[in-house]
Amino acid sequence: MENNKYRSIVNLDFQYAHRFMNWPCEAKHLHGHSGLLTIELEDVVDPVTGFAHACKEGFKKAWEVADHFHHATLFQEGDPLLEPMLEVYKKAGIINDPKYCVPLKKIDHELAWSYPEYRIVVTKKVSTCENLCELFYELLKDKMPIKKITFRSSLMNAASKEF
Repeated sequence: MENNKYRSIVNLDFQYAHRFMNWPCEAKHLHGHSGLLTIELEDVVDPVTGFAHACKEGFKKAWEVADHFHHATLFQEGDPLLEPMLEVYKKAGIINDPKYCVPLKKIDHELAWSYPEYRIVVTKKVSTCENLCELFYELLKDKMPIKKITFRSSLMNAASKEF
């Protein structure tokens, strides 16, 4: 039987900070990346629109999740820096003020949760490219027909997973 499915590709880039809490080398220090999330959506071509999936719609749905990570700090569950960072943000008044910033809804998932007012995301697993592929899939799988996710944190670091 002929495969009549096509893939529409959505790319999102954003900046984030994180650290590898238990890593013995330099990545244990808080540092930043320009992340690139690539989502391949697979479906049959709609005879009316000519798209397997309209990329603009895919971008909007994916950005509803990815925006939580844009200019955010990611901490792994149990990181001793999380509480002091929250206290500093509170004391200094560093908030995601809806008057100036897009308001975010709280992420509440078994793999990650967030403090949207501070643009902080706490992940269950270390925030490697591999684990971020899994996390984005879990947060988006009910919103779109995902076939593959690739996450790149630099030119050297990337991971990809088919679903």
